[in-house]
Amino acid sequence: MKIKSLIVTLIIAAIFVAGCKGVSQLASFVKCDFDFINVNNVKVADINFSQKKKYSDFSIIDAAKLVKAFTNKKFDLNLTVNVKAKNPNQRTAAIGGFDYILWIDDVKTLAGTMNQPFEIEPGQSITMPMEFTIDLLEVLKGESRDKILSFGCGLATNNADASRVKLSLKPYFKNGTQISKFPTYITIGGDKIMPSNY
Repeated sequence: MKIKSLIVTLIIAAIFVAGCKGVSQLASFVKCDFDFINVNNVKVADINFSQKKKYSDFSIIDAAKLVKAFTNKKFDLNLTVNVKAKNPNQRTAAIGGFDYILWIDDVKTLAGTMNQPFEIEPGQSITMPMEFTIDLLEVLKGESRDKILSFGCGLATNNADASRVKLSLKPYFKNGTQISKFPTYITIGGDKIMPSNY
């Protein structure tokens, strides 16, 4: 009985320590310095938009792919948002994932949860690449094909401009099956002034 009680006590202690560690690492993470780097890998219908500025820049093959995607109402925009995070703290900063809101031109474009862990050692910096897929036909309802293409081209050619794209993150850590989230969002990119109703 004593051995069994000792084992139970050790398990409870291990869970408690893991929880404290998670809280500490999450607290360090939200105190990191975040900088928006850029948007890259912008693709629609598997076409790289990085060198496209207007409709005439697309080849005949590109145009055929775009028409097919538009006809099939499958006009997804794929892009990667790159964020730099620097840990100025004395402790390791880490998260198990995060809820996110992706803003484009201050419009709430996409929201969800990404189970993507990140860890930053004290005094170190990392680049956090986050991949997103946006249904352009849903976001730009009623707009013409040229308008939709212009939207994608603008994101690709102005990928250093953080004023168009912003990312709000609500990080969390996992302790077994339990998830503990930071209570508010951290917004990265542009002037960070977002609509108050998100």
